[in-house]
Parts: sequence; C-alpha cells; structure tokens
Amino acid sequence: MNPGSDNFSAAVLAGGSAERLGLNKALVDIAGRKALDRILDVLQGIFSGTSIIVQSDSDLENFMRPGVRVLRDLLPGKGPLGGIYTALELAARPYVFIMACDMPYPSEDLVLHMLSRAPGHDAVVPRRGEYIEPLFAIYSREIRENIKARLERNDLKIYELLTEIDVLYLDEEEIASFDPEFRSFLNINTPEDLKKAMLLADG
Repeated sequence: MNPGSDNFSAAVLAGGSAERLGLNKALVDIAGRKALDRILDVLQGIFSGTSIIVQSDSDLENFMRPGVRVLRDLLPGKGPLGGIYTALELAARPYVFIMACDMPYPSEDLVLHMLSRAPGHDAVVPRRGEYIEPLFAIYSREIRENIKARLERNDLKIYELLTEIDVLYLDEEEIASFDPEFRSFLNINTPEDLKKAMLLADG
C-alpha cells in the first residue's frame, strides 16, 4: 500500500515571487514544463491529496489541475511558516509533506522514505552538513498550536520552531541512499539556478 494514501497529504508553498527571475517561481519554465507541474507530477503519484498554498493576490489563485486544491494563506504575510500553518490547519490527514514551489526535482524515493520515518515524530527534516531543509519536510498536525502562537508573536523563523518540537533529522548518508545527487534540494532563486535546472531536465 502506498503510505501516502493513509496518514499523509502534501502541500506546495507557492506564496512568493522571485524578483531576480521576474515571475512566480512556481511558473518558471524548465525545458517546456513549469516547475510546479514537475513537482505535482511526483507528489500526485504518492499522495491522494495535494494542495498549493498561495497568497490572496497570487497569480496561482485560479490554477486548476485535477486532484489539486489551491488554498489561501489563513494568516497572510507570515512567510513560509504561515504557509506551513495553513497546510496543517486545512489538512485532512495527520501528517503533511510540505515543500517549496521552486524545487522542481523532488525524489519520489526520498519522499517515500521520509514518510516511513515520520510516525512518532513531530517533523522529519533533511539535514546536509550545517544546512537543514525545512521546506522539504514532513510536519505533524499536532504542532499547529505551536506554530499559531509563534505567528501571533510574529516569530517567523522555522529554525526556532524546530528547537521546540521532536524532529527526526535525516543525515547526508541517509538522504544519499535515496537521492544520490541531492536533486531534491536544487531550488531556483537566480538565473544561474535556472540554468542548472535546465541541465538536469533530461537527466
């Protein structure tokens, strides 16, 4: 049985635009396909429920794709942590896999492995050296009130939230077993990043 069908749903955070790219990063064209479509192709193969979290003025508000819900941020202007809160608050399942919209190559194998590690933890977060990947992670709905309290205080740093909850961190060796080239973590912020993504498009 696909573990994504029971206790997990997925959400893509697509709240912001990329000033250096000139458009919403979810809509960046990579070898003829939008970054968001590349992401959804993978997530919808794993999860029976997938959402896109947007701001109220997003050009994705009218995005339509079968099996995908577009949800407005419940507490606008709170950045990625606000998007995580919205995804958890509106989820129908106990856990949500949450990722950013500018990461066009999520590894299905890595995501499935993360799902298998989630039970019993508040979050599963990849960690590579000094860097963690809180926007390619699994979160439990049980931490909604922790997040809401932070949002109300305007404490918006995800890193600080993670110090308050039970997080299972995946190290580089464990990640590499499922995503040897760490393609999942290529994010598109600059024209140079987009060039890298283009090179991987046929890989």
